[in-house]
Amino acid sequence: MNIPKAVKIGGKTYTVEITNKLDLGNVNYSGEINYSDLVIRICPQAQQKMEADFLHELMHGVMVHLGYSEHEEKKIEELASALYMVIKDNPELFAEKS
Repeated sequence: MNIPKAVKIGGKTYTVEITNKLDLGNVNYSGEINYSDLVIRICPQAQQKMEADFLHELMHGVMVHLGYSEHEEKKIEELASALYMVIKDNPELFAEKS
């Protein structure tokens, strides 16, 4: 899985940054999404951890797009983990057709 430099969620383009500088601080966090500045930030770590964190923040963005302002972290993590498993277990679903 590739972490893109930008991703569209509901017509809005979010810039994706790999950085140690999170607005929330990185003591208890390894990623964040800023809805005002349209940016997703992921801390540099093992590739699989960054991919999972990216999907976690992406799920937050999807939930906001759907109108849900309250997100239970446990549910977001479960959805992101399930999506990550599907992507990793079925790479042919996301491969370009030749």
